[in-house]
Amino acid sequence: MKEIIKLIRIPNCILSGFGVIVGAFLEGYYNPFILSLGFLVGFFITAYAMIINDYYDIEIDKVNAPNRPLASGKVKIKTALILAVLLLVAGLAISALINLLSLAVAILFAFISYLYSWRFKRSGLIGNFLVASSMAIPFIYGSIISMKFGPLPFILAGVAFFAGTSREIIKGISDVEGDKKKGVKTLTITKGAKKASAYAFTLMIIAVILSFLPLLYFKIWYVYLILILTVDFFMIKYTYGLIKNPDGKKAIYVKNRILLMMFGALLVFLISGVVGYVV
Repeated sequence: MKEIIKLIRIPNCILSGFGVIVGAFLEGYYNPFILSLGFLVGFFITAYAMIINDYYDIEIDKVNAPNRPLASGKVKIKTALILAVLLLVAGLAISALINLLSLAVAILFAFISYLYSWRFKRSGLIGNFLVASSMAIPFIYGSIISMKFGPLPFILAGVAFFAGTSREIIKGISDVEGDKKKGVKTLTITKGAKKASAYAFTLMIIAVILSFLPLLYFKIWYVYLILILTVDFFMIKYTYGLIKNPDGKKAIYVKNRILLMMFGALLVFLISGVVGYVV
């Protein structure tokens, strides 16, 4: 069970499920039953995506992350694939209980995840964009389950897209050894770690700029501003620090901290929305 939990990457699954809830909250939607279903859809399909990613990355992980459950053989491939199918079916079935549009978006989410792992991971920046899209979709999904389409979930999706692309580029810096052996054309491999870290920093700046747009929609805007400035400061600090020292170990540290800050950004939006600051 410990290896299964490691395989599906619980923090990523929680982040996706939580993103759905935040997206719905920002629309002023608070139905606990539907929100629970939305969380499960985000959680299950992300878990499916994590397994599929590790399945196609077994040879790469034997170099970059030999302790991963599939690369180490601690979880059998057949077991992992059966679990992936069960998670996908569960996620799609639950999405169908919400509405047809949510089912369509869940299918799209699952398809993008598979397409990335199967084909586009090795294409470099295109693969980074696909992963970042899967990070943005949960917030839009929250808007869809509420059947309201205000601007805030889409702004948050934009922030997640650019921050997520930045994080994926940084991940390429940490995984360079295995990626080279498998022909993965990351920015680190095609342009070098220094330029890749500069690209990551630029994309993070765009994410930070977008994070200020919600000031137009929150009544008590200064509460949001104080909270988001704290998150933005660390996002910039970590990515800028990588430019000065773009080595693999530093990249692992930075990508983990960015994931933590993405949780922080979610909390900022959640607090700002739930307490009634939305105009």
